[in-house]
Amino acid sequence: MSGALRDVIGAAAGLTAFAVESARDLVQYMVRRGQMTQEEADKLIREAEEASAKRPKPVKADAVKKTAEPKAAKAPAKAKAPAAVAKKPAAPAKKPAPKKPAAKK
Repeated sequence: MSGALRDVIGAAAGLTAFAVESARDLVQYMVRRGQMTQEEADKLIREAEEASAKRPKPVKADAVKKTAEPKAAKAPAKAKAPAAVAKKPAAPAKKPAPKKPAAKK
């Protein structure tokens, strides 16, 4: 019984996935103790199953820790210039003309 209660509390807190079997165990326990009727129990379990089917699965605590760790600082990426304003590639540098020998006088 304590395991079922732990499962339902974990699901209510969003720490674990909802366990329909654990909820069913708790509801049947309440019926046996006279705390609710079987009709109320059936309706509650049916509603819980429908709601569980619509809910997204909770993220595991390990996955949250991995994504919460700080990442190494990266240099900001340089923004690319739009195609219309893109710079033309630089023209190749001209080689200096070879020096001619000085004319003799």
